[in-house]
Parts: sequence; structure tokens; C-alpha cells
Amino acid sequence: MAGNKRTNDPRAVRRRIVDAAYDAFVAQGYLATGMLELREKASVSGGAMAHHFPAKRELGLAVIRDRVAEAVRQTWIEPLQTCADAPAAIDLIFENIIGELTLKGSVSGCPLNNMAMEISPHDEEMREALSGVFAGWQEALSAKFQEDVESKRVTGIDPRSLATLVIATYSGAMAIAKASQEVRPLVDCRQELAELFASKYLSVGY
Repeated sequence: MAGNKRTNDPRAVRRRIVDAAYDAFVAQGYLATGMLELREKASVSGGAMAHHFPAKRELGLAVIRDRVAEAVRQTWIEPLQTCADAPAAIDLIFENIIGELTLKGSVSGCPLNNMAMEISPHDEEMREALSGVFAGWQEALSAKFQEDVESKRVTGIDPRSLATLVIATYSGAMAIAKASQEVRPLVDCRQELAELFASKYLSVGY
């Protein structure tokens, strides 16, 4: 019938499942979350779930590629691309995250770090996907530090090593903040990184 419109939207259904899985994996962990629970959270049928994600690991990979990688891009890579230099971007990122967590009143941790610690020993393909997100994050930071070297803002640094330090500092601070349910570890690391950059950069953009 020409007047009938198709109400089924496979892309919307898939997106709803991935969104529900991302929220659940961040809140309670990948291993602790069951597919039946996710079906209920996403309000989809068993057939729809099986069509889009026949196995839980396929859903886990989709969460990593579609949501975790996107979270890193929005939180870290976009500010790195728009700020004047790496110290300004990193300080802004910490400020934004501290503000969001303070407003929220709880700390779930870094989604990438959470999944990497939980899943990496159990599934090689998921470990490689998570490693790829870390690599993209490190490359973005390293590239920004390299820009600062080329623009004479800073000398005597190894962009890649410094990028690793920033990621490790942030990831560790988030883990401690999650354990303590306080933002203080992030506040402390923000301050220490700012002092480190001030000692190395000729000038900083914040």
C-alpha cells in the first residue's frame, strides 16, 4: 500500500542496543552484563538482538569502535585540534572532566581504561580494538606536542613519551577517582601537569 510507511528502523535499533550496552559496560562492567539485561534496557526483541549482535563479543566490539573511540575523540582529540598548544588543551580537558564529574556527583571511570583492564586478558580481537583507540589517542597527543616543538613553543621534549605520560597520568587519576569517588586525584594531576609544562614550555596558552 502506497500510503503505508515503514516504521522499522534497523539503524536506530542497532544504535539503541549499542547505547544501552555502553552505559551498562561503563556502570557495571562488560563481564557482569548479560545479553538478556541489555535486551531489556534497549527495549528490543530477542530476534532483533540476535540479528544485530549474534554474540556478546560482537556487541563489545561495536561499543569499543562506535562509543569508546568516539568518547576519546570528543573528550581529547577535538580539544587538541582546536587549542593553541598541548598544555592549553590538556588543562581544558581536565577542567571539563572535573566539572562534569563534580556536577554528576559520582565517578564511573574512563570507559577505555575500564574495558581495557577488564577485557584485554580474555579476548584478543577486543584487546586489539582497545589498543587501537589508545594508539589514536597517543598519536593525537604526540602530534600536538610535535606541533609545539616545530612552532618553537617548547624544546627538549620527546612528543611520544610525553603523550604516554599524559595518558598514564589521566588513566591512573581516573582509576583512583573511581575507587575513592572523589575528583581530587584529577585535580592534583591537573596541577602537576600544568607545573611540568610550565617548566618546559617557553610560554603556555592558559
